[in-house]
Amino acid sequence: MGSSTQRHLAILRESLLRRLHELQAQVRTAEAAGRGGEGGDREVRDFKDEATQLADDVVDAVKVWRSIDELQQVQAALSRLDSGVYGNCVDCGEPIAFERLRVQPAAERCTVCQEAFEARVRAATDGRSPTGGGAARRP
Repeated sequence: MGSSTQRHLAILRESLLRRLHELQAQVRTAEAAGRGGEGGDREVRDFKDEATQLADDVVDAVKVWRSIDELQQVQAALSRLDSGVYGNCVDCGEPIAFERLRVQPAAERCTVCQEAFEARVRAATDGRSPTGGGAARRP
């Protein structure tokens, strides 16, 4: 492994660890707020207040779920780094560009495979073909 590659991996590990600690702090703060009586224990004066409170609680929950999801992605990336497979696309096996990893250090796929993956996800969720050719037809 070249010194440039080792330097890149060290930079990426540092970035992943920094993000890991940020996410862990966010999740701990959210958990403490939930145990501390925020959320459902606030006084509700009328139905509008109740609706606003419920909407705020849902937004907060989604933020926590996203943080937990990203935390798991970062942990998986660190595990791949430790096992020596970090930086290789999980779909095609080709190296992921350093610039992509620098911007998205937990990336599992190269840009081409990520775009194909997202097209498949969109197709599965909206009933369309991955190539955008219209609604899937069933016999």
